[in-house]
Amino acid sequence: MRTINIETRTALVASALCLLLLAACARDGARNSPDPSAAGAAIATVDERVVPVKLYEMFLRNGREALSLDERTEDGRRKLGELREGVVAELIDRALITAEAERRGLRMTPEMLAAREAQETTKLGGDARFAEYLAAHNLTREEYRAIVRDMIYGELMTEEALKSVSVTDDEVGKFYDEHRADAWLQQPEQVTASHVLVAARPNIVSERLGREKNLSGDALAAAVRAEIARLKAKAGDLRRRAASGADFAALARENSDDPGSRERGGALGTFARETHTRAFDDAVFRLKPNEVGPVVETEFGFHVVKLHTRHAPRAFSPTEAAPEIRRRLLAERQARVLKDWLAEARRRSRVRISEPYRFGALKNEYPAL
Repeated sequence: MRTINIETRTALVASALCLLLLAACARDGARNSPDPSAAGAAIATVDERVVPVKLYEMFLRNGREALSLDERTEDGRRKLGELREGVVAELIDRALITAEAERRGLRMTPEMLAAREAQETTKLGGDARFAEYLAAHNLTREEYRAIVRDMIYGELMTEEALKSVSVTDDEVGKFYDEHRADAWLQQPEQVTASHVLVAARPNIVSERLGREKNLSGDALAAAVRAEIARLKAKAGDLRRRAASGADFAALARENSDDPGSRERGGALGTFARETHTRAFDDAVFRLKPNEVGPVVETEFGFHVVKLHTRHAPRAFSPTEAAPEIRRRLLAERQARVLKDWLAEARRRSRVRISEPYRFGALKNEYPAL
């Protein structure tokens, strides 16, 4: 068995995989990996399939940057060791999955590959940035397509695993009865509210006044303070009108600087805490139903807020909870199927690892190449 559990390995390598295909551009981080010349072009072979050194280097580099590992600390060195072992293990597993997908005849069409490559190219910033990324990582287009191919085969194998598992309504109901007190099955306190925003970001106000009035230095600073005070007074006037019974929705449509809620009469819908900034949430959750609160200042400006209704915390009903329970149970069973299949695939396949890359428990699990 490996010295790192599957959850740790998945978290470590997922960071590397995400940055591998989604990074906007390459960065020149220190690599600190074994000398590729010591093992030729492969870190491992899986039934004669070569696992290239350059993929290991790329995953390791991206993982180190994603996790901000500091080798000067004991914890940083420990996590780096886990990452190195995890990257090798993950690349071997990916090769096993691709081989099994091909053996089962899972169909990946040229159109699927082209569409995914185009999607990833867009995420990287377009053709020019994509070419820069390939050059920075010493990858050819064919090598990049092989990475994308392995991703697609992984998804196809996941779909296959999902076909073999199911969750019955009785199992969902039983889980709910046993776990209804769990935190994730509780709906926190919520409120339904509206607001009017008077935008007052100092940097934007400063830029506008400097451009419009050709101001700078102390004169600009004084003008900014005066403008912020004017905007705050405007919010105060709107607040007084709302508290005196004016139509709140009409005030928002006519005066709010929030384009996302203005046309809805300032309606923010129903939400829990930590949905907005701390100052905004604190102010809203202190109000009573139908109360207009004091003007709230956030980094966006000044808010006039009205609370409509308050919703007490409660447990989700069985009907509300069922979709998420079913999703979690299916995911757990699917993961178990894949884990068991991979364990069997490792046992029956001929896997060899180049000596510089036989980290940790890999020394006992696989022979040297």
